Amino acid sequence: MNAYKKFQKSLMCCNCLPQRWILCVMSFFGTFTVYSLRVNLSSAIVSMVDYEKLRAIRSPLNNSSSSGATQSFNYSVPKCENVFAKNATEPAADGWEGEKFLWDGNMQGLALGSYFYGYICSQTFGTWIARKLGRVRVFGFCILSASVFTIILPFATQIGFPVFVATRILIGFFSGVSYPILQAMWTVWAPSSERSKFLSIQYAGGPFGNIIVWPLAGLLQTNFGWESVFYITGMMGCIWFVFWWVLIYDSPAEHPLISEEEKRYIQDSLGYTGNDESINQRTRAVPWKTLLGSIRVWSVIIPQFTSNFLLFVFLTMLPTYLRTVLNFDIKGSAVLSAIPYMVKFLTFLVVGLLADWVISLGVKPIYVRKLWTSIGMFVPGLTAIIAAYMECNIAVVLLLFTLTVATDAFNTAGFKTAMIEMAPAFAGIIYSFANTIATSSGFIAPQVAGGLLELHQDDPIQGWRSLFWLASVVIYVGCIFFLVFGISHVQKWAKTDAEIEKDNMQQVTEETSQNSGQKMNLLI
Repeated sequence: MNAYKKFQKSLMCCNCLPQRWILCVMSFFGTFTVYSLRVNLSSAIVSMVDYEKLRAIRSPLNNSSSSGATQSFNYSVPKCENVFAKNATEPAADGWEGEKFLWDGNMQGLALGSYFYGYICSQTFGTWIARKLGRVRVFGFCILSASVFTIILPFATQIGFPVFVATRILIGFFSGVSYPILQAMWTVWAPSSERSKFLSIQYAGGPFGNIIVWPLAGLLQTNFGWESVFYITGMMGCIWFVFWWVLIYDSPAEHPLISEEEKRYIQDSLGYTGNDESINQRTRAVPWKTLLGSIRVWSVIIPQFTSNFLLFVFLTMLPTYLRTVLNFDIKGSAVLSAIPYMVKFLTFLVVGLLADWVISLGVKPIYVRKLWTSIGMFVPGLTAIIAAYMECNIAVVLLLFTLTVATDAFNTAGFKTAMIEMAPAFAGIIYSFANTIATSSGFIAPQVAGGLLELHQDDPIQGWRSLFWLASVVIYVGCIFFLVFGISHVQKWAKTDAEIEKDNMQQVTEETSQNSGQKMNLLI
């Protein structure tokens, strides 16, 4: 135990860094880990599927059914000339490719979407358990479990496709608690004036995971086989768990090494008068009926679903689009897939600071939330549609894809921060329920994409256009819903009796002061 405490204190940097910033850094790498475990397959599947053999199988079937009148799938995709395209006449590079599988479009959609079948099941239940057992403990155990299952995924793949899918479902199940728990932790750790900033930095870990994992996965699978992608990302998650378990506590009141100055600053900012309030917040009974019947709650649930749909289309299908439509090889596909998320990572770091700054100028928070949401949803929908018609204009396509992915970062300081502001005590529950519904898009999007590409296998470009149009219409619906019904002030049902009484007393004081001022003016 003494050795553990010494190790803990050595990692705390001797209190040279505020503990809320240590939580911010670990949350950043927490979302990085979650995304790494999620998107590793999106890159690895390019090496796992034998596309050439699938096209060879389809080609005679298409030719015989169309009597040569229609081009086959193998030739209908434009072969775009670019510096990354693999020259088929060059000998294969040294390295281990690993076993390849004949997974058609529907099987690939199921493989990519299986993660979300598990992810959708654990969010609300896991967040409720975390309120009872502790958020740090539950989140750490779940990410460790997801990392271990990622490491054994190649062995599951060798057994058979159903076992592979079942393992990915388990990885998604243990990952599902991540964002709701992290969202809830900031209700007791983030001063209200720093909330957008911390949330934005935390969410930046997701695109940072794409920046690192996709290029890294491209190198690993080219040189060591696709199996190595899962070994490395799983080991990264195990290493993160050690630091999380040692460094992070559920609230400032429970942290043994936080300075009194920082603890008092956080609690005063959040209106807590004692240590017990932040601890008791997560033990309050959840008003399920009122919460789920509130149009204000649904004003953040619906945009969460619609923005996720477009996000998951790009998250799961972008490497495939670059490989099969723009004709990039595995390395080029992996590197270029990461570029939009590199810009998104930088955007995350800016939008939160910018939102807090605009609010500090006196602009009402709800105006900032709705403006940021408009940028984060209208722009991606428009750029996705335009990109679908650019075909081999690679520079323009990559620019549009980058704008589509990067501007989604504005939603963090938009409707996602409004989730905390409307009901701080139940922010984790609201986010978990919203993300449970939104996560359904994680398996709907790949399945819809696979179905559209199968339906348009004679003209895959039309299939991709249909997919991008659908995703854009969906995201516009969510944006309009938040603009009409969204709010950013605490709802009455989310307050305690003491908070309601305090608000009433404050209102009486303000009215008395106002009446006194009016009387003075009359006397003057």
